[in-house]
Amino acid sequence: MAEPIIEAAGNPIPAAEGLLERLCRLLCMISIGVMIGVVGVEIVTRALFNYSFQLSDELAGYMLICLAFFSLSVTQANDGFHRVEVLQGLLSPRLQIVSRILFDLVTLVFASVLIWLFYKLTNSSFRFGSTAPTLLGTPLWIPQTAMVLGMAAFVASIVRTTVCNIARLRHGLPPAGGGEVH
Repeated sequence: MAEPIIEAAGNPIPAAEGLLERLCRLLCMISIGVMIGVVGVEIVTRALFNYSFQLSDELAGYMLICLAFFSLSVTQANDGFHRVEVLQGLLSPRLQIVSRILFDLVTLVFASVLIWLFYKLTNSSFRFGSTAPTLLGTPLWIPQTAMVLGMAAFVASIVRTTVCNIARLRHGLPPAGGGEVH
Protein backbone atom coordinates (compact mmCIF):
# COMPACT_ATOMS: atom_id res chain seq x y z
CA MET A 1 0.00 0.00 0.00
CA ALA A 2 1.16 3.54 -0.67
CA GLU A 3 2.55 5.76 2.03
CA PRO A 4 -0.27 7.74 3.67
CA ILE A 5 0.10 11.44 2.94
CA ILE A 6 -2.53 12.69 5.36
CA GLU A 7 -4.16 11.25 8.37
CA ALA A 8 -7.68 12.21 9.37
CA ALA A 9 -8.98 11.14 12.76
CA GLY A 10 -6.38 8.38 12.87
CA ASN A 11 -7.34 6.98 9.46
CA PRO A 12 -4.63 7.24 6.80
CA ILE A 13 -5.67 8.24 3.29
CA PRO A 14 -3.18 6.78 0.79
CA ALA A 15 -1.12 8.69 -1.74
CA ALA A 16 -2.24 8.90 -5.35
CA GLU A 17 -0.35 5.88 -6.69
CA GLY A 18 -0.15 2.55 -4.95
CA LEU A 19 2.01 -0.43 -5.86
CA LEU A 20 -0.38 -1.55 -8.60
CA GLU A 21 -0.34 1.84 -10.32
CA ARG A 22 3.45 2.04 -10.09
CA LEU A 23 3.70 -1.41 -11.70
CA CYS A 24 1.31 -0.32 -14.47
CA ARG A 25 3.36 2.86 -14.96
CA LEU A 26 6.50 0.72 -15.32
CA LEU A 27 4.74 -1.50 -17.88
CA CYS A 28 3.74 1.63 -19.81
CA MET A 29 7.31 2.89 -19.80
CA ILE A 30 8.57 -0.49 -21.01
CA SER A 31 5.92 -0.47 -23.76
CA ILE A 32 7.05 2.96 -24.93
CA GLY A 33 10.68 1.86 -24.83
CA VAL A 34 9.94 -1.25 -26.90
CA MET A 35 7.95 0.81 -29.42
CA ILE A 36 10.80 3.31 -29.77
CA GLY A 37 13.33 0.49 -30.12
CA VAL A 38 11.35 -1.48 -32.69
CA VAL A 39 10.49 1.55 -34.81
CA GLY A 40 14.05 2.89 -34.47
CA VAL A 41 15.56 -0.39 -35.69
CA GLU A 42 13.09 -0.43 -38.57
CA ILE A 43 14.04 3.13 -39.57
CA VAL A 44 17.76 2.37 -39.43
CA THR A 45 17.50 -0.88 -41.41
CA ARG A 46 15.32 0.73 -44.06
CA ALA A 47 17.56 3.78 -44.40
CA LEU A 48 20.94 2.02 -44.32
CA PHE A 49 20.22 -1.42 -45.75
CA ASN A 50 16.98 -0.89 -47.68
CA TYR A 51 15.56 -3.79 -45.66
CA SER A 52 12.44 -4.12 -43.54
CA PHE A 53 11.82 -6.72 -40.87
CA GLN A 54 8.05 -6.39 -41.54
CA LEU A 55 7.42 -6.64 -37.81
CA SER A 56 7.47 -3.09 -36.52
CA ASP A 57 3.77 -2.33 -37.14
CA GLU A 58 2.60 -5.48 -35.40
CA LEU A 59 4.91 -5.18 -32.39
CA ALA A 60 4.23 -1.46 -32.01
CA GLY A 61 0.50 -2.23 -32.14
CA TYR A 62 0.82 -4.76 -29.33
CA MET A 63 2.80 -2.27 -27.26
CA LEU A 64 0.14 0.35 -27.94
CA ILE A 65 -2.47 -2.04 -26.53
CA CYS A 66 -0.35 -2.45 -23.39
CA LEU A 67 0.15 1.29 -23.12
CA ALA A 68 -3.54 2.09 -23.56
CA PHE A 69 -4.87 -0.43 -21.06
CA PHE A 70 -2.18 -0.26 -18.37
CA SER A 71 -2.30 3.54 -18.36
CA LEU A 72 -5.95 3.53 -17.26
CA SER A 73 -5.16 2.71 -13.62
CA VAL A 74 -2.34 5.27 -13.50
CA THR A 75 -4.66 7.94 -14.90
CA GLN A 76 -7.39 7.01 -12.42
CA ALA A 77 -5.04 7.16 -9.44
CA ASN A 78 -3.69 10.55 -10.52
CA ASP A 79 -7.14 12.05 -11.13
CA GLY A 80 -6.29 12.51 -14.79
CA PHE A 81 -9.60 11.78 -16.47
CA HIS A 82 -11.65 14.63 -17.90
CA ARG A 83 -14.64 15.95 -16.09
CA VAL A 84 -16.91 18.87 -16.68
CA GLU A 85 -15.06 21.49 -14.63
CA VAL A 86 -17.80 24.07 -15.14
CA LEU A 87 -20.23 21.84 -13.26
CA GLN A 88 -17.65 20.77 -10.69
CA GLY A 89 -16.89 24.44 -9.98
CA LEU A 90 -20.53 25.08 -9.15
CA LEU A 91 -20.58 22.32 -6.53
CA SER A 92 -19.40 22.56 -2.95
CA PRO A 93 -16.28 20.53 -2.09
CA ARG A 94 -18.48 17.92 -0.43
CA LEU A 95 -20.71 17.57 -3.51
CA GLN A 96 -17.63 17.43 -5.74
CA ILE A 97 -16.51 14.35 -3.82
CA VAL A 98 -20.00 12.86 -4.03
CA SER A 99 -20.09 13.41 -7.81
CA ARG A 100 -16.65 11.77 -8.15
CA ILE A 101 -17.83 8.77 -6.14
CA LEU A 102 -20.98 8.41 -8.24
CA PHE A 103 -19.03 8.75 -11.50
CA ASP A 104 -16.48 6.19 -10.30
CA LEU A 105 -19.23 3.73 -9.38
CA VAL A 106 -20.80 4.04 -12.85
CA THR A 107 -17.34 3.62 -14.40
CA LEU A 108 -16.77 0.59 -12.19
CA VAL A 109 -19.88 -1.11 -13.57
CA PHE A 110 -18.86 -0.50 -17.20
CA ALA A 111 -15.23 -1.49 -16.60
CA SER A 112 -16.35 -4.69 -14.88
CA VAL A 113 -18.51 -5.59 -17.88
CA LEU A 114 -15.53 -4.91 -20.16
CA ILE A 115 -13.33 -7.25 -18.10
CA TRP A 116 -15.90 -9.99 -18.56
CA LEU A 117 -16.16 -9.36 -22.32
CA PHE A 118 -12.37 -9.15 -22.75
CA TYR A 119 -11.98 -12.36 -20.76
CA LYS A 120 -14.50 -14.14 -22.99
CA LEU A 121 -12.66 -12.91 -26.10
CA THR A 122 -9.27 -13.97 -24.71
CA ASN A 123 -10.57 -17.36 -23.62
CA SER A 124 -12.14 -17.94 -27.03
CA SER A 125 -8.90 -17.00 -28.82
CA PHE A 126 -6.96 -19.35 -26.55
CA ARG A 127 -9.38 -22.27 -26.98
CA PHE A 128 -9.52 -21.98 -30.76
CA GLY A 129 -5.81 -21.22 -31.19
CA SER A 130 -6.47 -17.96 -33.02
CA THR A 131 -3.35 -16.28 -34.36
CA ALA A 132 -2.66 -12.99 -36.08
CA PRO A 133 -2.54 -13.33 -39.89
CA THR A 134 0.92 -11.79 -39.95
CA LEU A 135 4.51 -12.85 -40.33
CA LEU A 136 4.84 -13.38 -36.58
CA GLY A 137 1.59 -15.31 -36.28
CA THR A 138 1.18 -14.13 -32.69
CA PRO A 139 -1.40 -16.08 -30.69
CA LEU A 140 -4.12 -13.47 -30.19
CA TRP A 141 -4.70 -14.39 -26.56
CA ILE A 142 -1.32 -12.80 -25.68
CA PRO A 143 -2.19 -9.17 -26.53
CA GLN A 144 -5.78 -9.77 -25.42
CA THR A 145 -4.50 -10.79 -21.97
CA ALA A 146 -3.02 -7.30 -21.65
CA MET A 147 -6.52 -5.92 -22.19
CA VAL A 148 -7.94 -8.09 -19.39
CA LEU A 149 -5.10 -7.31 -16.97
CA GLY A 150 -5.11 -3.60 -17.76
CA MET A 151 -8.85 -3.35 -17.24
CA ALA A 152 -8.59 -5.37 -13.99
CA ALA A 153 -5.92 -2.94 -12.74
CA PHE A 154 -8.24 -0.08 -13.70
CA VAL A 155 -11.09 -1.61 -11.69
CA ALA A 156 -8.78 -2.05 -8.69
CA SER A 157 -7.72 1.61 -8.97
CA ILE A 158 -11.35 2.73 -9.21
CA VAL A 159 -12.16 0.81 -6.03
CA ARG A 160 -9.13 2.30 -4.26
CA THR A 161 -9.85 5.89 -5.29
CA THR A 162 -13.53 5.46 -4.40
CA VAL A 163 -12.59 4.24 -0.92
CA CYS A 164 -10.24 7.22 -0.55
CA ASN A 165 -12.97 9.63 -1.67
CA ILE A 166 -15.42 8.08 0.78
CA ALA A 167 -12.82 8.59 3.53
CA ARG A 168 -12.41 12.22 2.46
CA LEU A 169 -16.17 12.66 2.54
CA ARG A 170 -16.47 11.08 5.99
CA HIS A 171 -13.70 13.25 7.43
CA GLY A 172 -14.80 16.49 5.78
CA LEU A 173 -11.68 16.79 3.67
CA PRO A 174 -11.64 18.54 0.28
CA PRO A 175 -11.43 16.52 -2.92
CA ALA A 176 -8.05 15.55 -4.24
CA GLY A 177 -7.04 17.37 -7.39
CA GLY A 178 -4.45 16.25 -9.89
CA GLY A 179 -3.55 13.25 -7.76
CA GLU A 180 -2.62 15.27 -4.69
CA VAL A 181 -4.53 15.88 -1.51
CA HIS A 182 -5.02 19.58 -0.86
